[in-house]
Amino acid sequence: MNEERQMEGSIVQGEALRRRALEHRARWEAQRKREEERREREREDEAVARALRARGEATNAGGTNANGDANDGAQTEEEEERVCRICFAGEDAGRLFSPCLCRGSMGLVHVDCLNEWRSMSRNPRSFYGCDQCGYQYNLERTRAARYLEREEPALVLAALGVVALTIVAAATCRLSSHALFYALTRLRGVLDRRRAFPKLSKPLRALTVDGITTHRGVILHVSPCYVEVLFYRLVRWNPPWRRLDASWIHSPSIAGTHAHLDALTGGFFTVGLVAFCVSMFRKFRLLGARRAAEYVGPGLALTFLAHGSKGLRLPLFAGALYAYARLHAAAKTQSRALLTRLGQRVLEVSR
Repeated sequence: MNEERQMEGSIVQGEALRRRALEHRARWEAQRKREEERREREREDEAVARALRARGEATNAGGTNANGDANDGAQTEEEEERVCRICFAGEDAGRLFSPCLCRGSMGLVHVDCLNEWRSMSRNPRSFYGCDQCGYQYNLERTRAARYLEREEPALVLAALGVVALTIVAAATCRLSSHALFYALTRLRGVLDRRRAFPKLSKPLRALTVDGITTHRGVILHVSPCYVEVLFYRLVRWNPPWRRLDASWIHSPSIAGTHAHLDALTGGFFTVGLVAFCVSMFRKFRLLGARRAAEYVGPGLALTFLAHGSKGLRLPLFAGALYAYARLHAAAKTQSRALLTRLGQRVLEVSR
């Protein structure tokens, strides 16, 4: 008996070690892939920098040696058109200034072009210095930096994003539900008049039930065509505004909001379900079908076995949290992008 227990324990321990080794290998491969992509980006940026440097050297050499006279080269440089070294547009597209020690056509750049290059360049050194001459930019911190560096704006924007998604999903689901209910009602009327397809009469009646009117005169939908009604039936939940015994929520001051609460519930259900499906799809792509099923499958199976269809509440809330996390990450990315453009200002080099 003890030998069997020891054997089972060794098998479980070996399986745990195997999974840990697979996780370490997956992280190592992901890190190696990121390093290779970073080196490839640096090589591409270096190639672009060398091409721009060669162009600038050729322009300067042509200016000084065109007629073998240095004065003629200086005059040619002065008469050369002032253009941006990135977009090749003149001063009509914005103010040109010299952020580094480059000369000639490589010495002028638009403010917006330089900020865009600093934020989008694959070479991290391009954010702090010039790729051609190696000069480190003289950066000045602006007032907007202290607001863009805070964590609270990203949190607030993520919460507002979830609310906005819920409202948009609620409006979309309500319009789609109205259209479906109207179409099924017309179909039911046509079939009843012609007495055709009697087997469809019962399910159509169940799908086209009229709304109920509460004691405050609020009309609430009860047809499964509406997303919120389907959600209530799936999770076996009767909200307070649909209970006649909950008198506090049926007060005249908030009685008109019951239909809106139903619509928002349908929108939240849609957002949570879509976000959960997206998170599962990303997990399957990252880990593979087998490993994702091993990590997610047992938990979901136990939840539904223990609570039945009520277990759907957990994936929906998990999906809502996933949507919030993704919006928070996007808000932080945009804050960093704005910090790059507005938080620091590149000063002009005094010649």
